[in-house]
Amino acid sequence: MGADARVFVKQIEAIPEIVVPRWIDPLPKESLSSYAERLASTINPGKPCFIGGASFGGFVALEMIRHLDVRGCFLIGSVRSPREFPQHFNLLKRASCATDVLPFEIASLLSKAFLMSSGSLSGSHVTELLRQMSDSDASFLRWACRAVLEWEGVSDTGTVPIYHIHGDKDFVLPVANTHPDVIVAGGGHALSLSHPDDVTRFLKDRISK
Repeated sequence: MGADARVFVKQIEAIPEIVVPRWIDPLPKESLSSYAERLASTINPGKPCFIGGASFGGFVALEMIRHLDVRGCFLIGSVRSPREFPQHFNLLKRASCATDVLPFEIASLLSKAFLMSSGSLSGSHVTELLRQMSDSDASFLRWACRAVLEWEGVSDTGTVPIYHIHGDKDFVLPVANTHPDVIVAGGGHALSLSHPDDVTRFLKDRISK
């Protein structure tokens, strides 16, 4: 949540055709499905395309399938359905309304403080994610948290193939809860940053099919 094109910097270098759109502003109380439909209308290339996303971006990509001419959908450290969320997500669902009052501004400030104090103690990919979180708009994070907790999932993706790559050390969305095509040894949640070559190879192999 709140990440941007910097998550895919290595993939963009290797595949210049990749376009990472900016997040649009959500409407009040908007569902993930409605948001994805509006986002799809802003990026529709008017021809067959591949779509995809990492983590939260993967949920949005799945919802966009019905609104674009999609040749394939990539999930990078994401899941295919809320049924694959970890158990504690189910507990949080009961408190989804609380996201309207959570102090995400404080979370943003804490991430900045961590950046300043962590130095070499954190991996470069962790530092980059924290930097993006600190740059994120608190209202967007608040909306995204609620939208994810209330997400019903996509019941039918038709004949669109779903290509899924996941790290075996992902503690945000554990690999044990899902069924990826490729599992990256030692890969965490920031897979496109920590293991860029694996992700790039995965994308290239499927795009060329």
